[in-house]
Amino acid sequence: MKLYEYEGKLLFSKVGIKIPHGIVTEGNIDWKGKAVVKAQILEGGRGKRGLVKVTDDVNSTIQEMRKLGINKFLVEEYIPHDREVYLSMILDRDTAEPMLIASPHGGIDIESSGEVKKFIIPIERGPRGYDIIEIEKYLGVKGLFQVIQGLYKIFTEYDAELVEINPLAVTNNGVIALDSKVILEDNALYKHQDFLKEIDREYSPDSYVELDGDIGIIGNGAGLTMATMDMVKLMGGNPADFMDVGGGADRERVRYCVIKVGSNPKVKKILVNIYGGITRCDEVALGIVDAYNVIKKPIFVRLVGTNEEEGWKILKEHGINFYENPIDAVRDALR
Repeated sequence: MKLYEYEGKLLFSKVGIKIPHGIVTEGNIDWKGKAVVKAQILEGGRGKRGLVKVTDDVNSTIQEMRKLGINKFLVEEYIPHDREVYLSMILDRDTAEPMLIASPHGGIDIESSGEVKKFIIPIERGPRGYDIIEIEKYLGVKGLFQVIQGLYKIFTEYDAELVEINPLAVTNNGVIALDSKVILEDNALYKHQDFLKEIDREYSPDSYVELDGDIGIIGNGAGLTMATMDMVKLMGGNPADFMDVGGGADRERVRYCVIKVGSNPKVKKILVNIYGGITRCDEVALGIVDAYNVIKKPIFVRLVGTNEEEGWKILKEHGINFYENPIDAVRDALR
């Protein structure tokens, strides 16, 4: 499960990683002075899309982003800093041990950085002082003990697949995490119900319920998915499932859901109904195309919202039926 930035920073604060003072909001707030306004979506590249902005007018910036379909924001104090570095913790596939990845340059696409070093932290002992000293020497930054211990604690105690700080700001008063990216292992979520309640999130890895029909159903949001099932039933069809891709679903999530539904041998056709606000239609289309190349079953896609024209173009190029009106999509799927 991907966490929103503010949710990841809540974990940071629990393990002693310093974060900026901030407020999570869905509308205007009383804020004086310079701030950073960050759209809370489960996608990367927010800065490149204008969804992270330094501003002296917080509320105007929030209203600008709301026009793009964003409905939740993290407003944080602006932190002056001299340097940015990168730190993350993932699983090393070769040794099956936690691995810390460090770069002396933060705020970049880490995949393209030529200065990245990996440090294996054996799970039977955890990070020791000599590990942290070696990492500090490589980065040229002191005072990383609490940050590295915190990353390791989140990774191991919360069953994380990834814990990332990019960037970690180096200031006169120490280091502070300006961003968070945390992904928790879906199959271990049952162990962390207290945390899920704290962030007011309910999550099922699949959000999938198998039924008796032959029309595969996929939507984003439980309400829209249920409404799609009702339309199929009212127009003479039988839904084969309930599958909600969730808000902000990316290409991989959509691909997974379509393959999951299409792998059911009872499913003859698949009906996808997406109304994209936070969810980007081009990402949805790419995920559908990826899945179509695997399952090879007819797919009928109602797709409207953010980047809808790009999504339509992608589907058209691959011969997949798309619609603006959901009734048209249901009608064709039932022919």
